[in-house]
Amino acid sequence: MTGPLPLPPGGAVLGADDIARLLPHRYPFFLLDRVTALEPGTSAEAVKNVTASDAVLAGHFPGRMLYPGVLLVECVAQLAAVIYGSAAARSATGDLVADVADRVGYLAEIRQAKFLKPVLPGDQVTVRARSGPRLGGLISVTGQAAVGRELVMTARLAVTELAP
Repeated sequence: MTGPLPLPPGGAVLGADDIARLLPHRYPFFLLDRVTALEPGTSAEAVKNVTASDAVLAGHFPGRMLYPGVLLVECVAQLAAVIYGSAAARSATGDLVADVADRVGYLAEIRQAKFLKPVLPGDQVTVRARSGPRLGGLISVTGQAAVGRELVMTARLAVTELAP
């Protein structure tokens, strides 16, 4: 992954309440603030705003707050759940959003993650995820996070399919 992932076509925007209907995550592990582009089943882009009041920053690290890289990976995994959850919602109801949070699969594997620059309070992180090939019950996901135009993290993950 040398360059940015392509932006999903379409202008679907989901706010926090819509995302909450697609994900089982809740505070303090509900990480995405807004989905800015979405192609259900294929790809999406989202925003994560990092603030000094994020509880995790109190201990990571005192005197030099850094947003944990593992949470950037989790942002990609949650965005993957939005990609698959929106496809399931559209299939079941015709809408992009429905109460499908109880059917979300799980992060199964972090195949590769590279942390290129630190993420600091005040940063607005753009997260992109793209679905890849399926192998049995696993789906490959390529993701990245950027602050402005600078990539700060790239990742390749495997997630489980939605539970029936």
